[in-house]
This record gives sequence, structure tokens and C-alpha cells, in this order.
Amino acid sequence: MTRLFAFLFALSLVLGASVAAQDDGPVARPRRSTNGPWFGLTLPTGPGTEPAVIVGQRAPHPFVLPPGEPASPELTGTAIRADLERIVSFSKESRATKEVGSGQLWGRISGLSSSGKTVDWFAEQFKKAGIADVRVQPMTMEGQAGLWLPLQWEVKVLGDPAFGAGSQDVVLQSAMPVGGTPSGTVTAPLVYVGTGGRAVLDHIDVKGKVAVQLNVPQGHMVFERGPVGSQATELIKRGAVGVLNLLKLSGNELGKDFGSCGGQCFNIGGRDSFFLEQLLDSAAEKGVSDKVRVQTTLRSEVRRGLTAKNAIAIVPGQNPNEIVIVDAHIDAWFDGAGDNGDGASVMLALAKHFAKPENRPARTLVFVASAGHHTTGLNGPRGFIAANPDLVAKTVLVLNIEHVAQRNFSPARTVGKDGYRLFMSDTGEAPMYPGITNKAPYLNDVVTRGAQRYGPNFISQETEVVSGEMGGFTEMKVAKAMVIQAPPLYHTTGETLDIISTPGLERIARYLAFFVKEVAAASKDKINP
Repeated sequence: MTRLFAFLFALSLVLGASVAAQDDGPVARPRRSTNGPWFGLTLPTGPGTEPAVIVGQRAPHPFVLPPGEPASPELTGTAIRADLERIVSFSKESRATKEVGSGQLWGRISGLSSSGKTVDWFAEQFKKAGIADVRVQPMTMEGQAGLWLPLQWEVKVLGDPAFGAGSQDVVLQSAMPVGGTPSGTVTAPLVYVGTGGRAVLDHIDVKGKVAVQLNVPQGHMVFERGPVGSQATELIKRGAVGVLNLLKLSGNELGKDFGSCGGQCFNIGGRDSFFLEQLLDSAAEKGVSDKVRVQTTLRSEVRRGLTAKNAIAIVPGQNPNEIVIVDAHIDAWFDGAGDNGDGASVMLALAKHFAKPENRPARTLVFVASAGHHTTGLNGPRGFIAANPDLVAKTVLVLNIEHVAQRNFSPARTVGKDGYRLFMSDTGEAPMYPGITNKAPYLNDVVTRGAQRYGPNFISQETEVVSGEMGGFTEMKVAKAMVIQAPPLYHTTGETLDIISTPGLERIARYLAFFVKEVAAASKDKINP
């Protein structure tokens, strides 16, 4: 990832969907000292007991079909959402059947049956759309790569009479172990290091303790990997026996991100984080900080030699010797309605659209329901390239569709009785990046014209930024185009169907149909000048 990539995404989302405090300032953390349990603090509840985002009565901004535009029912938001709901159902089935361990982790996971069932469904839908050339192509995990899976875990704050009579143990139900965390049990005092840095850490003794570090995501969680991961590793080097990453997000969601820190490291959701900060403040006020202790337990495993598969559908164009690839990954952590259920459902809508004889494209289109990129060693794009050198040789452009219809949201002005603030959605979609890697003037002009016609919420500046799934296509030296959102609930249990805009699905689908049609008909020198 380039520094420009990180800067542009963070800047846009600070302005559009930041979790930073509004102009009335941050909410002060109450510091209470009572004789009741846990200093009289409100105890956190489990994930799902309150929404990650408050979705009010005002519907999303409607889509208005431009004059003269064909109805194309396959591109309507209602039709696309029906497919999105089916895609998400594969994740829900993974959870219900406890595909992974105790069922605390679920999703459409490449290498496991949930991903395979999803790909098979896409292949079936391609065929139902009338596409004759549909292929399901298997791939095997690369080299010594493995899939680390947490099977069962718990993070428990241990009760103590010093916190008030009746203070029983509290399980932080939003806890999620980060990748590579070793199995075992750790019991130790907590020490708060905040956002850390050398100026702070040199004055805090973390030896033998579980360090608590603060992170306030202001956009896509990928931007937080550097600071969170590097400081967690540094804390372990300084003698901490574990790290809790407080993710100051709305709700109390599990967050599946960040890599191994070298010790027992867990992400903690917003409501649980709020409780922990208040607890540590109250304990310090009472002079009992040393009594605040936590117990973390984890059972995990690494699976190697796994297989996955892509489904591809080839729609012949008037020019069979030149190809445009349209890709969307189908794998996901948790429900994955936004990453990448919405993008995959839009890709399927485009396949249905261009499969109709009246919409036959100028160039051949290859649609890829990709096994994705969340499982190390099972990369959908690389698998596609290896299995289809003939198609790759004819390709003039790759289009990737990833995170495209989540509603925009900001911290709500209303807060709970304990001062906790949730996100509230507005009537639009989160900002989106229409990246064009080669900065081709013609392609950027298509982006501009399409945005004016269909109204997707694109950033105002041209950008060559592409990321995520597109990394697997790096070796293909052709133009690459991408549409991607980067909202804060990325890779969390908060990416559910209720935050997906149905008109937004139609907005981006009709824009992309326009983009694909224009690109399929353009000369090669315009696409790759």
C-alpha cells in the first residue's frame, strides 16, 4: 500500500464518515466511585443487542432512472438485493452450523465449505442467466501457507470487592483474537497505554501485564494495521504478556483484523472498550488500579493444504480476441454484506445484463466470482491467471468491484445515559474511489460522465488508487479499474444487510454497466495509451 493510498482514504473518510467527535467535542468518560458493583458502571452487553449503526426512518436517497434509459430489471436495486441476501445467507449458515470451532467466527471463508457453496451458487446463477461458458476452477493453497483459525476464546475481566460489593467477572463478548495469536491462558493485571508511542511507553511499566492500547478508526480498518500492529509488537517486546486493542467503534462489534503481535492479542469492540476505559479511570481514582486483572483464553489451529475455487462466466463479444475482466471476491468474515456481498451481487447483476442478446458487448466479458484474498495462499485472481493464460493474454482491462453500497454514517448527537455514542446513518452512500491505475484520460472521462449520469458518491479527485482484491492481478500489465468504499466497519460483525443501501446497489450497478459498455467499445490505445 502506498502512502498516497493511505492518505487519500483516510482524508476522505475523516470528512465523510469519521468516528472522530463532532463539533460538540468528545464525550467525557464518567468517573464514578460508588459502593455498587463495578463502581456503578453500566456493564457491557453482547454483540447484536444494540445496532452498530442507527438506521432511521428516512430511506436512502432514491435512484432516478435517466430519461431514455432501458428499464433493465436485472439492474434494479430490489433484484440485486435479493441476490445479496442469498450471498449473506451462506455466512449465516456457516455460523449456524459452527463451521469453525464453537461458532464464534463465521463467514464465507476460502478453503472451507462456506466459500465453496457460495461459488457453486454463483456458477448456477451464471448458467440461469443463459451464459453457456461457465467454469468452476479449483486451486490449492500455495506453498507452506496456512489458514489460522481461532476455535474458541474468552476475555474476562476478573471481579474484585475493591470495585464494589457484588462485582462478578465480566466477559467481554466483543473480544476477537488477532491473526496468529498463540493458544493458551493468560491471567495478568491491566495497564492502559492509550495511543502509546515512545514518549508514553518509556514511562509505563508493562512487564507481566496485559497492555490496553487505544485505536479510533477514522476509515477502513486497513489504515490502522500499521500503528496497531507495530505498537502491539513493541509492547510484547517490552514484557507485556498480552495486548487488548480497544477499537472505538459504534456498537459492540467483533473486529477481524490485524496480525500476530507475538503474544496473546485481542481486539475489543466499542461498548466493551468504553466500559474498560471507565473501569480503569474509576480504579485509578480509588487507588486500586493494581486490582484490575484480566484472563484471556484461546484455542486455535492452523489448517494447511486447503483448496478453494473460482467460478467464471464468459460472455462472448463482437470481438472475441479482446477481453474485459469483471471481478468481485465472494469470501468474507462474518456476514460480509459490505465486504464483499454488495460488490459480488452487483457483479452478478452485470453478468445477467450483458448475457442478454440485446446487450451483447463489443468485447468479450469474463466475469469472475473470486475465492478472494482473505485466506493466505488461496488467492482468487492468482488462481484465475494460472488457470486461464489464454484469457489473460487477450485482456485489455480488469475491473474489480469491492465494497460499493454501504450507507454513510457519522457519530450520532444523541448518546446513551452512560455517555456512549453510536453511529447514525444518513440517506447517502459512503464515499467511493473509482481508481484507474494508468490514469488514462479516456477512462477517467468515462468515470466522470458515468458519475454525472447515475450519481454514485465518488471522491472529487481522479485517483490511480486500487487495493484489496486487485493485488492478485498485479502481474497483468494492463489498465485496471476499481470501485471501492472504505467505511469504518470493515471486517466487523457490523457489516450487516441493514447498512446496505438498496438504491445504492442500483446506482453503482447502472454506473458500472455504462462503464463496461463504454470500455468494451473503446479502442485499445484509449484504454492503454
